[in-house]
Amino acid sequence: MTESKDRSRVPGRTLLPYVSRTLFARDLAYIGCVASENRSAEDVEVFIDSVMLSNGADSDEWEDHRIDWRKQHEIWSHANGLIEGASPTRQDLAAAVMQLQRAVELRDNTLNALYNFTKMPNKTAKAPYPIMADLGIIRPTMKNQLRELRNRLVHEVEEPPLGRDECELLSDTAWYYLKATDRLAHQCISVLVFQYGTDADKSYSYLKVTFNRNDWSARIHGTVSPKFLLDRPSTDCLAVRLTHSTIESYGGHLKFAGEITGFRMALDRLIQMFFDESAL
Repeated sequence: MTESKDRSRVPGRTLLPYVSRTLFARDLAYIGCVASENRSAEDVEVFIDSVMLSNGADSDEWEDHRIDWRKQHEIWSHANGLIEGASPTRQDLAAAVMQLQRAVELRDNTLNALYNFTKMPNKTAKAPYPIMADLGIIRPTMKNQLRELRNRLVHEVEEPPLGRDECELLSDTAWYYLKATDRLAHQCISVLVFQYGTDADKSYSYLKVTFNRNDWSARIHGTVSPKFLLDRPSTDCLAVRLTHSTIESYGGHLKFAGEITGFRMALDRLIQMFFDESAL
């Protein structure tokens, strides 16, 4: 069989032979029964049409990180107090800049510890900043001036110019950054839910996706109408290796659980949806 040219997978995961529509049309019972035999349903891989993702994702399940994410605001408040004092000295302003940068760096480290950005599939950057920017979590240019000024204060022999107005702007920038990332530091969704089709034509289907944030592997389960199972993989479909499956009498839907093994476009889309929903 000839495989699609663009079959980007999660690195290190097995590429299994695709299941053709012929199999689904003629012998769906095979998929439903293999899990109950000595053979494993892992022998079977299915491809789900990306139309299943087209209505967007919902979630009513959240995970509280149970960490002290407010600590960065306490550091910011101390720094801002130095800037807003009656007559801040240059030393006060320099100390404030250092504290503002500390608050931002602590938040960055907190987010990276929670979400392991460099472990995400299809991300080639070795540092979390570019990945966070690509996901729309941060705008790195907002922090550049703060980081550059802090580095100059630390490393330059001659003291760089430092004014109260500039420090107030940097304080506002740090405040907005913390506020923009508070939700992700506090909690995130635990399950992405996708629904498509209608009961009227017996096509109603749903998917539930759960990520392991340690390595960004993804588990999935749901019930899918045969009309959303593809003959062969497309560049934007979901490839799923089954671990359990049955065939429902209602409409011949495939009820299953498994692991998402590809493809790149769909995985990137799911991860982006995870962060979009978590940041709301």
